Amino acid sequence: MTLARGAARGAAWNFATVIVERSLGFAILVILLRHVSAEVVGVVAIASSITEIGRLVTAGGAGEQVVAAPGDRSVEAGAFYAQLILALGGSALLFAAAPLLATGFHAPALAWVTRALTLTLLLGCFVIVPSARLVQRLGFRTLGLMSVGSTICGGAAALALIFTGHGLAALVSQRVVGAAFYAVAVSIATRWHPPPPPSARVLVASLRFSLPLMAAAFVDYVARSGYVVLVGLRLPIAAVGEFRIAQRLAEVLQEIAVLPVGKVFLPVFVSVRSDVSRRFAVARDLTDALAIGAVGLAAVAGAAAHPLVLLMFGLRWAHAVPVFAMISLVIPSVALYALAKPMLVALQRPGVASFFAALNAGSIVVIVLLVAPLGLVPLAAAIAARGLLAALLLLPALSIGVGRSAWPLLRLFAGPLIALGIARLAAALALSALPAAVSLTTELVVAGSIAASAYLGVLALISPTRLAAITRRIGRAFGLAAEPA
Repeated sequence: MTLARGAARGAAWNFATVIVERSLGFAILVILLRHVSAEVVGVVAIASSITEIGRLVTAGGAGEQVVAAPGDRSVEAGAFYAQLILALGGSALLFAAAPLLATGFHAPALAWVTRALTLTLLLGCFVIVPSARLVQRLGFRTLGLMSVGSTICGGAAALALIFTGHGLAALVSQRVVGAAFYAVAVSIATRWHPPPPPSARVLVASLRFSLPLMAAAFVDYVARSGYVVLVGLRLPIAAVGEFRIAQRLAEVLQEIAVLPVGKVFLPVFVSVRSDVSRRFAVARDLTDALAIGAVGLAAVAGAAAHPLVLLMFGLRWAHAVPVFAMISLVIPSVALYALAKPMLVALQRPGVASFFAALNAGSIVVIVLLVAPLGLVPLAAAIAARGLLAALLLLPALSIGVGRSAWPLLRLFAGPLIALGIARLAAALALSALPAAVSLTTELVVAGSIAASAYLGVLALISPTRLAAITRRIGRAFGLAAEPA
């Protein structure tokens, strides 16, 4: 199997399993959100964000280190034990700080929720090495199936509690049980178990490699969704819950559009890092797929935001509709960053990756602190506008990664963004012409179909060869089209 074929098949399996997993996850979320208040969602959102920051910081760089050194068992041992030491320290710190967090956010339940979720830091230690081994082998089908199993187990635990009136415990158990299943399953699938402790030299080397990426993981998460903690400092807990629902919907879009392709980036770039021309060609093809797919998904989801949110979660979550429509516009900048970071890691320049990650996160922190007091909609609009700035900030990073100017990569987003604007406008005009009493289901069908048709139609007019090429690549990825001679 060629590299391109393996990467394409890996991305295809990722896409298929992400669709299944997110569909199951959303079905469970729909049920849960009809039985809990916005305040409960806000408490779990803040606790989850704080513990997730701790998990990402303690795990940052460990998986990338293993992927970048295929078959090196000393690197695996160093990565595992370095992460374990940091996770133990992080868990103890969060456990002790939980009452202070509850006081600071004026939410007493935040203390026990934060303490319960610290378990995910320790469970994450047993995921990094076996997951990295599967990534090295492009074993994304196995990873995807285990993610589906994790979602099912976590959801089953949550549903068992939600119908007995334990809403907060249900949301907490969903995360802990899902993480536990994944840790056990991935270890069994790869027949991995904790190795003997490495020498102090190996441990120090692992920490030295990981430190810049730990910082990058922290700022990555802050820029992606961790900034909800800052929202909680500026707005009431109920508003945090409403914002988190819109944010979570946008994250699912990112996971569907970016994650399936993004998982193959690091192993692919590691294999071509010594060949500048081939590196650029691979980056161009991946960016093309991201630009067309990610922007298209944002176009359709944003156009159908009103019926989508209300059908899934109910009328009481109406305040999340305009927030989601705005935040979904950040997907192009997320896609670019998902491309830039693995390129820099593959070139063994984690410090540069951390620098650009800090610029990205810093901009969103400033916006949240300044704009959040104005309300959720102005905040969402400011975050969407920041995406344009983020794309420009990433240009030097992309140029370093491909070894030449990255403007040709950025230009690949021009056509899809034009199509996005026209698609949303067409859907809005179509919805305005519907009778006032039309059902939400009809509204969803009309908005989604009009936006999708307009998006594809505009691309077919301005970029017919690109659209044909991406269609052929998708067909080859799923084995529906023959490889080129």
